[in-house]
Amino acid sequence: MLFVVPPAPLPPLAPGQTVVLEAGVHRGPWVITTPGVRLVARPGAVLDGGGRGSALQLTAEGIVVEGLTIRNTGPEDDFYEPDAAVWLWKCQNCRLEGLKAHGVPSAVRLEQSSGVQIRHSHFSGTGQAPGITAFRSDDLEIAHNTLEGFLDNLYVEYGERVRLEGNRLSRAGRYGLHLMFTYQAHLQGNHLEGNQVGSALMHGAQNRLVDNTFTQEVGPLRYGLMLQEEWQSELLGNRFWRNTIGLLSLDSRETRLLNNTFQHNGTGLLFARASDRNTLWARGNTFVGNLYDLAMDDPQARLHLEGNAFDRASPLPIPYLPSSSFALLAARQPDLSLLALSPGVLLWEAAEAQVPGLRLLELADFQAQPAPRSASGINLWGVGLALLALGGSLWLRW
Repeated sequence: MLFVVPPAPLPPLAPGQTVVLEAGVHRGPWVITTPGVRLVARPGAVLDGGGRGSALQLTAEGIVVEGLTIRNTGPEDDFYEPDAAVWLWKCQNCRLEGLKAHGVPSAVRLEQSSGVQIRHSHFSGTGQAPGITAFRSDDLEIAHNTLEGFLDNLYVEYGERVRLEGNRLSRAGRYGLHLMFTYQAHLQGNHLEGNQVGSALMHGAQNRLVDNTFTQEVGPLRYGLMLQEEWQSELLGNRFWRNTIGLLSLDSRETRLLNNTFQHNGTGLLFARASDRNTLWARGNTFVGNLYDLAMDDPQARLHLEGNAFDRASPLPIPYLPSSSFALLAARQPDLSLLALSPGVLLWEAAEAQVPGLRLLELADFQAQPAPRSASGINLWGVGLALLALGGSLWLRW
């Protein structure tokens, strides 16, 4: 075991060696190229990057860094090549545990570094680059971290079997969570709140989301989650609460939506089409307090709704239509949303819910269950959300 007391530099290291960093400011940047090194920081140990590049670069297999606070990285905020607190390059099976970095362009940058674990760390950014960014890195575990104030708090591109669990992602300048071209990712127990756009999964396949919360994404075309050209995504037990749009599906195929809750959104589910069509199977979901449970801007969508619960569904055994012809019109002409709660439209929708129009029957849930109404009901706040949600459909067609 090797002890390093500042201002001593990092000495030459042997494979598998444990290095203990004593309290104080250690002057970086540091590069570790020796496999199996374990870097353990005592309370109060800080690595100062000297304002040049990434503060700590790891380029060998099996390196572990624990408990380290990192500051003063370089200023580069390029999306793909930012200066980071920690930069992992071909660092297979490395682990970062209990790290802290605040006011940095990027927290952790991974490239071709599969099997990496990032756990129990706290990072905040300058809003110009991604917080944790992973490129061509498979079998990652990113768990129980807090990230806030980056451009995208967590960005993964070309990753397989990535596991994201128990993270809190907030106040991003764009996406709280952004996955591109991922395959068989597993997202569970994450909390996403107050990000500038929302979160997005794009161009991936067979990704699974379980028990996540998407909330307080309010603004023009902001959504809890967008699925864009995703294939065979499964969403189970997630909560979409107080968003302009709860879930936006854009050209996504064979989506399975099971036992999720959509509550107090402007629009719970919005389907839009750019070049392909949406297909979805939804069962056991609950819709409460949304101004619109479902809105469509995809005439070719194929939806199967079965056994979902709606706070406006009748207890009688008749099909329930979670959308309406007015919602379809409003999706095309957002200005009509100003009339959403007018007496005439409410009467129209109430009648149509009892006797759905034949051309809308494919959107009906023939096994719908009544759900208890929310105590607060639909209010002006919900109307504002719906205006923003349906107005965003214009942007989707540009």
